[in-house]
Amino acid sequence: MNPASEYVEASRESSPIHRYVSDNGQGVSKRDIEHVTVAGRQVAVSKDVTDQERTLIKEAIQATRPSEKACFVNALEMWQYNTRFKYVEGFAVMTEFGTGGTAHAWCLLDSEKLVDVTKPFDHYYGVLISEPEILDRYTGSNLTANGILGNHHDRYEFLRERGYMDD
Repeated sequence: MNPASEYVEASRESSPIHRYVSDNGQGVSKRDIEHVTVAGRQVAVSKDVTDQERTLIKEAIQATRPSEKACFVNALEMWQYNTRFKYVEGFAVMTEFGTGGTAHAWCLLDSEKLVDVTKPFDHYYGVLISEPEILDRYTGSNLTANGILGNHHDRYEFLRERGYMDD
């Protein structure tokens, strides 16, 4: 089983974020991912990414210039660059460290193929957030470094609207 999936299931009751991801997420395992260098940057991508898609990823990296430790911003900027990059938020695991999941954001190209331009992890489990009106709320001049699910600055509005937070 995917260690990120195991982490999310085991920690389901630890927070509304964990519960939402557990209820609505999906996993991507190490066997489906490769760590490669694109545009001079270490990234994680699905093994079935085509050459044409690698070119798009390279162009997006060059245009958005992802920052280390800024996964939410990086993934949102990839979506802004080209909406083929779908925003995903959840948890990722690096097998060698043997720790629990790390809150993280990445993209799914065309809602299917993993693209993580921030830090390549081995396993992922997250929720695709694809509604343009929601993404628009957290981008542009409102670009958030806190993500959408765990955004305490808006009192967890996304989770509150879905019944995952007590008022």
